[in-house]
Amino acid sequence: MSGKSKGDKCKPTEYTKMKNTLLDLQNRRYIAQSKDKTIDEKMAFKKLLVDEMFNYFDSDNNGLVDTNELSQVIKRDELGKDLSDCSLFDLLKYDDYNSDKHLALEEFYRAFPDNSQPL
Repeated sequence: MSGKSKGDKCKPTEYTKMKNTLLDLQNRRYIAQSKDKTIDEKMAFKKLLVDEMFNYFDSDNNGLVDTNELSQVIKRDELGKDLSDCSLFDLLKYDDYNSDKHLALEEFYRAFPDNSQPL
């Protein structure tokens, strides 16, 4: 797979679904979810998931996620077929705010904001 998004097929609603799927996968990968958490605990938990996901994606630990690392995650986790019309490369398309072709942790936080739906 090349370092390109799936183009115009990835609509904002599908992109949101993909990001929720990524959070769910991260949740299952690292932490068993508790049903009796407060909203504040759920928001802190979501931030932890985003931190863990960023660290998982950032395989060279340089503080940036690039297309090569996204490709590695797609292959490692076989995500090419599971994320509807969107791909991990759409993270760069939609959330690379400074257009440097990398995602920093701050851009990950903006892609997966604490104020959205708690898990």
